[in-house]
Amino acid sequence: MDNDATSPTQTDVTNGHGPVVAILDRYPFLVLGLLLMGAFTSSGAVPLAGLYVVEGLGEPPWKLSMVMIVQVSVTLLANRTFGRAIDRGVPVKVLLVTSILCFTAGMVMLATFQIYWIYLAVVSVLLGVGAGALSVMYSFGRLFAEQTKRDVIKFNGFLRMQTSLGWMVGPAAALSFYGAFGFSATYYAIAGLALIWFAICLLTVPNAFKTHHPNSLAQGGKVPLNVGLLLACVPVFFIGAANVVFVSAMPLYFSTELGLIASSAGFALTVKCFVEVVVIYFCASLIKHTGERKGMLIAALLGAVFFGLIYQATTLVDVFALAALDGIYYGIFAGISMTFVQNFATDQPGVATSYYVSTLFVGGLIGNLLTGVVASAFDFQTTVLMACAFAFVGALVLIVMPDSAQKTEN
Repeated sequence: MDNDATSPTQTDVTNGHGPVVAILDRYPFLVLGLLLMGAFTSSGAVPLAGLYVVEGLGEPPWKLSMVMIVQVSVTLLANRTFGRAIDRGVPVKVLLVTSILCFTAGMVMLATFQIYWIYLAVVSVLLGVGAGALSVMYSFGRLFAEQTKRDVIKFNGFLRMQTSLGWMVGPAAALSFYGAFGFSATYYAIAGLALIWFAICLLTVPNAFKTHHPNSLAQGGKVPLNVGLLLACVPVFFIGAANVVFVSAMPLYFSTELGLIASSAGFALTVKCFVEVVVIYFCASLIKHTGERKGMLIAALLGAVFFGLIYQATTLVDVFALAALDGIYYGIFAGISMTFVQNFATDQPGVATSYYVSTLFVGGLIGNLLTGVVASAFDFQTTVLMACAFAFVGALVLIVMPDSAQKTEN
C-alpha cells in the first residue's frame, strides 16, 4: 500500500515515537497484519460458542444466551473504558496487550475446564475484555493514519478489509479443526494463534504510541455529551442489525423454507464476502464524490432493496445473484461507517471508535435475539422483512440527520 502524502515533519506529528513508527510508516502492512491476525484468531471462537454449550457441555440453548449477554455487556464496558483511556493519553499497547491476554486466558480455560459455570462467570468476562481489542486496533489504525499523514478514509477501508478477510477464513478453519480434533484441541489451537497475535503486537505497536490530540480528555474528566456522535450511531445500529438478522436466519431460511441445498447459505456468504472486500477497496473514491452520510444512505437503500428482493427469491440462481448485491451494500456500509462515526468526534478518536464498535456489538446481540423471537412467532422468511425494515429506518435517519461538522483530512 502506498504512503498517502507523508508529511516532511513526521517526527513532530508522531510525538517523538521514533524509529518504530518510521518503520510502520514505510511498511504499513504491519499495522494491517496486526488487525488481520486479530480478526482471524478471534473470529474462530465465535461459531464454536453455541456448539460448545449445547453439544460440548450438554446445556440447553437458553444458557448460551446468558453467556452472550454477560460477554457483550463486558465488551461494551471494555470498549467504553479503553476508548476513554486512549483519549486520555494511555499508550495503545497497554490496552491491546491486556485484551489479547484476556482472550488467550479465556481460550485456555475453555479447553481445560469444560464446566458451564466457569464459562459463564469467568470465561465470558475474559472474552468480553478480549473483544475490546477490536476497538483498540481500529483506534490505533486511525491515529497511525493521521500521524503519518495518510488518507484516513482509505486507511479505515483497509482496516475494515482485514476484518472481513479474517472472518472469511477464521470461522470455517475453526469449525473444520473442531470436526477433526474436538473442542479442547481447537480452543488450545486458538490460544496458540492468540500468542502469535500477542507477539505481533509486541513487535509492531510502539511502546509509547498514544493519541496526538492534546488534552482530548482531561484526566478524570467526564466525556462531554456529543449528540451528533450518538445520532451517527443510530443508522449504524439499524444497518448492522439488519445484516445480523439476515445472516442468522439465512441457513434455515434457504434450506427449510426455500428448499435449497444445505450448502447454499455457505456459498452465498462466500460470494457476499468476496464482493464486500472488493467494494470496501473502492469506497474511498465513493466517499470523495458523495460524502460519508450520502454514502451510508446509498448502503441503507441498497440494503433495503436487497432484503426486499431476497424475500421473493425462489431459486439457487436468485440467491447467488442477490448475494452480490448483499456484498455491495454491506461493503459500502463497512467501508464508510467507521469514518462516518469518527468524524463526529475527530478530536476524540478513542471514544468515537468505541461507540462505533459497541453499536455493532449491540446491534448484533439484539439482531440475534429478535431473529429467534420473530422466527418462532412467524417464520424465517418474516425475519427478512424485519431486516428490510431495519435498513429502511437507517435510511430515514440518514436522510434527516446533518453531515458531520468536521471532514476527514485527506
